[in-house]
Amino acid sequence: MVDIQAWFLLSVSVTLFWGLSGVLAKYSTGRLGVARVALLIASVEGVMYSAAFLVLREPHHITLYEGIFASASCIVGVSGYLCYFESIMEGQVAIAGTISAAYPALTVIGAVLLLSEALGPLQAIGVAVIIVCVVAISYEPDRTAANALNRRSLLFASAAFFAWGAWSLSSKVAIEMVGPGNMFGFYVVSSLTAPVIYAWFRHVRPHKRTFASPARLIWYLGAASLALNVFGAFAYTYALDTGMASLVVPISSAYPIVTALFAIAILREKLNAIQALALVGIVLGLVAIGVTV
Repeated sequence: MVDIQAWFLLSVSVTLFWGLSGVLAKYSTGRLGVARVALLIASVEGVMYSAAFLVLREPHHITLYEGIFASASCIVGVSGYLCYFESIMEGQVAIAGTISAAYPALTVIGAVLLLSEALGPLQAIGVAVIIVCVVAISYEPDRTAANALNRRSLLFASAAFFAWGAWSLSSKVAIEMVGPGNMFGFYVVSSLTAPVIYAWFRHVRPHKRTFASPARLIWYLGAASLALNVFGAFAYTYALDTGMASLVVPISSAYPIVTALFAIAILREKLNAIQALALVGIVLGLVAIGVTV
């Protein structure tokens, strides 16, 4: 009988949760605006993480340094999430979302350098393929094409890429420091700080685009997107607690293929041949990283 590890099942569930979350996020964010989404993050994710912390918290002594480190890790992760929402405002989620989701290439490099995790030859190839394909998927010579990613979307997608790379690596360390159940308490802190500060910033310096009052259904879809993200974060946290970061992160981050398939089928997004091959290449690169440790 095949012994399927719990961390593997959790990692696959993360792929589904985050993949579906991206489609709902694309549909709702363009109608809500990132400032409203930030307030939704504070309310929806703040409540869900609070409930998880109250139920799953563990008796564990946490030093001041550990608390600061865990808080910083969570804040960096939420900041990357805000950059991701900005990137899909005007860019296709199949492209911008895939660029930001390629952060495991950074995570694996950091895990090797800082956490002394092993890197095999195929993993090195996987990292190189991901980096090349990220460049390829962002390229479209015709800047007026439907599948072209404008400079603003590319900038924010790249910011999410680096922020999530730092978050996924530091969260592994933070979870080992404070425990997976207690980690949710620090997500409460990050959910109630970074998004609120960002919403205030957008109030002071509003987006050039104006947003009409959205229908109630759009609010519900935005909330559902965030709820799916939290469920994915729950599974991701416990997967990291029981599995290696260089295995869990790449498998969990294969969610762009789920997002892209739904975005093309439902949202009618377009990819050229090079971008489609690059998307497949990124997913293969993630698999190459994950199966060789």
